[in-house]
Amino acid sequence: MRYGYARVSTTDQDVGSQTAKLSDAGVLPEHIYVDVGISGSKKSRPGLDNLLSVLMPGDEVVVFRMDRLGRSLKNMIELADDLHGQGVTIVSVGEGIRTDQALGRMMMQLFSLLAEWERTYIIERINAGIAKAKKFGTRSGQAIGRPRRTGRAVSLALKLIEEGHSHRDAAGIARVSKSSVVRALQRERAAA
Repeated sequence: MRYGYARVSTTDQDVGSQTAKLSDAGVLPEHIYVDVGISGSKKSRPGLDNLLSVLMPGDEVVVFRMDRLGRSLKNMIELADDLHGQGVTIVSVGEGIRTDQALGRMMMQLFSLLAEWERTYIIERINAGIAKAKKFGTRSGQAIGRPRRTGRAVSLALKLIEEGHSHRDAAGIARVSKSSVVRALQRERAAA
């Protein structure tokens, strides 16, 4: 018997394209098990658990891609080994892999390794984004308003004005706004 398994990590995603490919591969719609909004890194998933409970020797589990079964290399290898030990074959229609063949088992392990690497890489990028956001005090990582210019830039503009440059030219050279230069001049006069 051919069974299908489809998974998406978020509820915003749609499994329709995966289930269509599984149907094209000869899996009846009532034999397709689905997990929506569940990460492939989780070992236990309701749809996958239900699928595993009905499998018998000689059955095939058809997936769109191997990473739909999971992203953890350890879990993927354990699952593939368990199914192989039960006489169940994994078939990936997207990658042309069958685990009842030596080449297919090797390719499955290679794709699982790449999926785990991709997941780790995504986590690293997310953590870098979070660190940047914390640095700026925002969720997006973008500074609120214009970034403040250092006092050195304004000091440079004031020095240029003392040397005879106009307010506009001094502000342009120091890369600060003319209003910042004018406010700094007003503060100096008020302090004097």
